[in-house]
Amino acid sequence: MNDITKVTKEEALQASAKTPVIPNLSELKAKYGGRVYQIGATIEVDDETEKTVEYFFKRPTTGSYDRYVKTTSQGATKSLKVLLFDNVAEESRAALEADLEEFPALAISIGEKLLGLLGLSKQTNLKQL
Repeated sequence: MNDITKVTKEEALQASAKTPVIPNLSELKAKYGGRVYQIGATIEVDDETEKTVEYFFKRPTTGSYDRYVKTTSQGATKSLKVLLFDNVAEESRAALEADLEEFPALAISIGEKLLGLLGLSKQTNLKQL
């Protein structure tokens, strides 16, 4: 099982409040084997406020997908967090953890994009012959 580093809630909130540091993309690609993805989302905090978030992820592996499937019986949120934290770049981990504390449904949006990299399709056709 993958070891997830725990960050205190205070550290995570401080990391989220800071202006995000955009890492050097060539360094990220070298560190994570060339397949690095930036996932961004706009969250509607309330009727008048939006928050834009961005994180960097490496391409999910089959092992990561297997851990996701294995934990689905424990709940959708937990299994999606397993997928996210398996694949988030260390440079984005604290901000992601803080944002998921405040916006737990964000895991669904990001998880769907990562699952798409593994072949999950919204447009699958079935035709009886």
